[in-house]
Amino acid sequence: MKNTYKFGNIPVEIEYRGDYFEEKAKDYITDEEPLFSLFATDEDLEYEQDHSEEDIEYSNPYLEYIAIYRLFCEKAIDYGVVLFHSSVVEVDNECYLFAAKSGTGKSTHTRMWREVFGEDAVMINDDKPLIREIDGKFYAYGTPWDGKHALSVNKKSPIKAICYIERGEKNEIAKGDMVNTTYKLIAQIYRPRNEEGTIKVLDFADSMLKSIPMYEMKCTISHEAAQMAYDAMKNGE
Repeated sequence: MKNTYKFGNIPVEIEYRGDYFEEKAKDYITDEEPLFSLFATDEDLEYEQDHSEEDIEYSNPYLEYIAIYRLFCEKAIDYGVVLFHSSVVEVDNECYLFAAKSGTGKSTHTRMWREVFGEDAVMINDDKPLIREIDGKFYAYGTPWDGKHALSVNKKSPIKAICYIERGEKNEIAKGDMVNTTYKLIAQIYRPRNEEGTIKVLDFADSMLKSIPMYEMKCTISHEAAQMAYDAMKNGE
């Protein structure tokens, strides 16, 4: 099976075999001319299984779904697009990206935002959004690779701020230290498996650091933490 999809505003022709990817990506079909083509080989599927973080034997359709995104991200940097591992929520037509070590609770925190802001909060993506710079402004894009809760929408949103979360006994947020946020930013960006692509990603990260406000937050799982984070980042505090 073969179709053309658009991720991060990049049209790409994808040949696939399983129905898992087909179902997940159905809202991203486009009739635009593709810029390149992808096909996940058996070797690509084996790579994903061998490099999975959990000791689980995944089905081939799921491995294909994951492999397709890796192959896409390897090429996407050539078009000025990167994968930034985070949970992205939009309020007032601007989005906020929350990044953290696995299991820290970034998805739980954005759930608090949805509970506080109701229909005004839109989940752009809960796990693996794409980031693109357009005329000096950075945007987050929803993708079909949206985490275990499958929360995403096919739209782009201008990035207001990026926040790195740690669990804490009280709620506190502040502008991030440049050294710390640089390290944390690079840790969350997908880096291609070749030197040229990695250099491009690092240049992209440098532009993000210069243009997007970065915050560090320690917080509880609470509505108060969500309101605090929104107030601080919205007002640039």
